[in-house]
Parts: sequence; structure tokens; C-alpha cells
Amino acid sequence: MTHRNNHSDSIQERVNTRISSVKERDDQRVLDVSTNLSLGALFFLVLIGSKSHISGNHFHGYMLYFFGAITIANLANYHYSQNKLFYHRAFISMVGVLFLYLTASGGESNTGPLWFYVFPPLGFYIFGIRTGLILSVIAVILVMIIFSFPQLPFVTTEYATDFKIRFIATFSFVTAFAYILDDARRSAKSELIEMATLYEYAARTDELTSLSNRRDMKECLDKEFYRHQRSNSYFSIILIDIDYFKRVNDTYGHDAGDAILQEFSLLLMGLSRQIDVVSRWGGEEFLMLLPDTSLLQALTLAERLRVAVAEHTFKYKSEVIPVTMSAGVCAVSQHESINQLLKQADINLYEAKSKGRNRIEPAVKSFSSP
Repeated sequence: MTHRNNHSDSIQERVNTRISSVKERDDQRVLDVSTNLSLGALFFLVLIGSKSHISGNHFHGYMLYFFGAITIANLANYHYSQNKLFYHRAFISMVGVLFLYLTASGGESNTGPLWFYVFPPLGFYIFGIRTGLILSVIAVILVMIIFSFPQLPFVTTEYATDFKIRFIATFSFVTAFAYILDDARRSAKSELIEMATLYEYAARTDELTSLSNRRDMKECLDKEFYRHQRSNSYFSIILIDIDYFKRVNDTYGHDAGDAILQEFSLLLMGLSRQIDVVSRWGGEEFLMLLPDTSLLQALTLAERLRVAVAEHTFKYKSEVIPVTMSAGVCAVSQHESINQLLKQADINLYEAKSKGRNRIEPAVKSFSSP
């Protein structure tokens, strides 16, 4: 059972790799959004800063240019460092400080606080509901300090009491609504990822034997062949067929046949390595992928499997069922494509069956003789 669990773990690893790529695309989407927002913010900072200079409010214009320069520096730093976490932290910090400045100075026509409405959705989207909520609460506290103490040296404007009450109330509502929406979005995404993980695992696994299925094996073969082309590594395959399996179904019933397939799968897993991939190729055929294995080593393993199967006692409902196997072995060094490799293994398997079954082709003794 340990070998089956190990094999299940290896399939799960390939599933996790696939799911991780989906999560990476989602992270990249968040990065793209924040980058586009940075570029948009830079455009408006330059535009409104220029307007302030034209209106004679030079200090406000210079401050907006300053935040624009910070935005450019953050974009440039990410371009060279590729540090996503620092980029996002710097971005949200710049946005928060900018909005606080606009609130303290009034911005254009005392509309500065209105920019804060975009802060909660932005914080939730980039950092998640927990950090986003903390950032929003901090923002509310700082805005209330600015509203409550207009005599502070950095506060250069005042707001009407009705405006302050309405702003705090509506900002709190926006924060709560953004929290609910982002929580629902993330919960739905987690459920979809969980479902995708289950479906991906099912799509790669043979239901009866819990081995890799044909689809998963084809992907593993493609990856191993790519590794062979790139680094000149080698591997071998063993195509296995249970001899006279139709007789088992006809004589003992399909339930007995299923039990034989399951027990046979456990036997294959018990004699394989952790790095090997064992799959149910179709019906009573099984395919083993043996990375970093020469033809001679693969033939030796195939012979060990043949002997182990022949000596193993297969039982179904206390009735002993004789089981043997035939196999065709092939190494990648002899072929230029996966299809050619599989075709040669199939030819070797056919030859083993035509010579009486319960044998390996090419034969170990003929291969190893000088």
C-alpha cells in the first residue's frame, strides 16, 4: 500500500504543478492590474499637477509631480528586481500617503478625500481581505484625525461637519461592501481551484487501479523526451500485457478480472522505483516509464516483473487464478520520437506473445550475450 500512496503522491505533484501555474497566472493578473493603475495614476498626477501650476498652485503641483516620480521609481525598481511583494507594498503605501496628502490639503476644490473611495477595493484586491481590512481601518483612523484636528501643521484645509460625517459613513460602507465582494470572490476562486484539483486528479488517474492513466502517461513521456532532447538523458519503457486476460473474464467473471488488474497493479508498483511512472495504458495493458534507465536495466526489471507475476498467487474468492505477463521493452536512444518508441515497444510485445507469452522481448539472455 505504501507504493500505491507514493504513486498517488507523484500524480498529486503533477496536479499541484498544473494548479500552481493557474495561481501564477492569477498573481500575474493582479500585477498587471497594479501596473496599469500605476501608469494611469502617473498620467493623472502629471495632468492635475500641470493644471495646478497653470492655476498658480505651484506647491500642490510639485507635490503631485513628487508622487509621480515615486511611481516611476517603483515601476523601475520592479523592472530590475522583479520583487512583486516590495512593488505592491510600495504601490499601496504611495497611494495611501497620496490620498492622505490630498485629504490634508483639500486637493482641487476640497475634493481630496473623495479619492480615498478607491483605497479599500484596491487593498482587498492586492493583499487580500485581512490585510486590506487593516489598511482600510488605518485609513479611516488617519482621515478622522485630519478631520478632527485641522490645526495640525500639515493640515491646510477644513471640511464641514456634514461632509465629514457623510464621508466617514460612506467610506465605511464602501469598505464593508468591498470586503464582502472580495471575500466572495476569493471563496469562489478557492472552491473552483479545489474542484479543478479534484477534476485534474481524476483526469490523470485510472479509476480501477489508481495508476496513472493514458493521458497522464503521455504527458510524462513528452516531458521525459523533452528532457532527453535537451540534456541527452536516457530512459526506457516497458509495455506489459496480461496473458490470456480474456479467459480470466470469461472463466471467472469481470469482477475477478477487475480484482486481478488491481492486484497486478500493486505488484508493478511494489517493484518500481519512486521516480518511475506506472500507468494502465488500456484494458489489460500497462506501460512503465523508467527515467535514467538503460535498455539492459529495463530488461532486467522487466524480467524481475515477469518472474514475480508468475510466482505470485492471484486469488479471487479463495480461487487461485493463474496469471502471467508478456512485455516489450524499448530505450529512447534507439528512436527519434515518442510514437516510434511506443511503436517499437508494441512490436516487441507482439513478438513476445507470438513466441508463446510469459516472456520479455528482446530476450534478456540474447541481449546480454557477447
